Amino acid sequence: MAINGYDRHSFGLKLNSLVFPAQPIRSIEHLFGREKELDRIYKALYAGGRNIFIYGDRGVGKSSLAATAANRYQSADANYIDVACSSDATLSAVVANIAYQAVKASRINKVSLKESISADLKYLKADKISEHTSHDLHTTIHTLLDAVEVLREVASLHSVKPVVVVDEFDRISSIEERSLFADLVKHLGDKNIGIKFIFTGVGKTLEGLLGAHPSAIRQFETIELPKISWDARWEIVLSALKEFSIKISRDIYIRIAAVSDGYPYYAHLITEKLLWVLFDKVEVVYEVTWDDYYEALDNAIESISGELHRPYEAAINQRTDDYEEVLWSTADSEWFDRYLKDMYTSYEYIMKLIPNKVPLDYDKYSTRIRSLKNTSCGAILVSENKPGLYSYREKILRGYVRMQAEAHGIQLIGDEPKGDKQFYRVPAKAINSKRYMSSTPRGLHFGRNRK
Repeated sequence: MAINGYDRHSFGLKLNSLVFPAQPIRSIEHLFGREKELDRIYKALYAGGRNIFIYGDRGVGKSSLAATAANRYQSADANYIDVACSSDATLSAVVANIAYQAVKASRINKVSLKESISADLKYLKADKISEHTSHDLHTTIHTLLDAVEVLREVASLHSVKPVVVVDEFDRISSIEERSLFADLVKHLGDKNIGIKFIFTGVGKTLEGLLGAHPSAIRQFETIELPKISWDARWEIVLSALKEFSIKISRDIYIRIAAVSDGYPYYAHLITEKLLWVLFDKVEVVYEVTWDDYYEALDNAIESISGELHRPYEAAINQRTDDYEEVLWSTADSEWFDRYLKDMYTSYEYIMKLIPNKVPLDYDKYSTRIRSLKNTSCGAILVSENKPGLYSYREKILRGYVRMQAEAHGIQLIGDEPKGDKQFYRVPAKAINSKRYMSSTPRGLHFGRNRK
């Protein structure tokens, strides 16, 4: 095939070990741009009674950071325990899940387990576990103290340093159930039970996720996760291509970094699609071209979930054929919040690049922007606390908007695209006001205003 030394099977396996658009990263060598946060977590886990809560926008890599940190701290005699939350999850259900995972992977089935340990277990005796289902244990956890005692037994039988990752904690719909977890970890710390928790959740504050009192909040090392830096974005691309001895120009990998908008998911996805484009070529390739990049971008857009393409489609499928360029203009900055007048400067820039289309005047443009707050237009934007100031309701959607603009030949937060522009329709199926500017490439536009 077109990547030297690989057939389709070996290439697919190799690629799957390098990029992770569909699953969390679990090894530190692939977790780019998170060294500071990983070090904070590792140090905090050694503190008695301290647990971790990672929160932030969807798509910034919370699950990957949690999985990598858990792998790093968890002792080698077992795998860390991983629990994914759902809307109907409860404290007792989550603790029951933890217990059954612990028994399955624990020393209880090993000859080395001392009889004295087994005798001390009330909930998780080997014979009792073999007779009962997960649901049965769930029904035996009636109180918070029951949950604490179950976790005491988990800590004694699972491993030397047990770690539990509770992923997507925000999905638990009951505020009362979420608040119980704060009390749970406080009790674990007070009773010196040697099990560590790493929670992840989409949210702006820890208090908003836990709804807990201050004394419980102090049990957590809180990690508010920002987008990844520019150098981390392109390192995802460069490290994967290096494994296949493929070269890529600076201009192209900067464009991948730009359209990914600081979300690891986009950077991994585009890199995956790019390498498949190269593999499917007839001739052996050694360097990425602009055509390869744009083909990979199209493929990435087509594979992105409906959660992101539906609001985009709702926005552009209006009676007037002018919403798409308006929508692109909202994504032309590193700032999450922008004033209407600043977005209009981006719109003017975009319309100069599109032949034979008359731009909207400022008043009509303003009307379109206000419409993007409505459900009928995808509810993409929200008004901030100052007149004329807008931001994205779902921050990760901005990267998708950038990808769509780029696929149409419009480079946002950058200069004119290299090579010939292509204007064609790409199927949509296909944290605060901060900038993350480390190792920012020269020559790109980052301000709120295009002029």
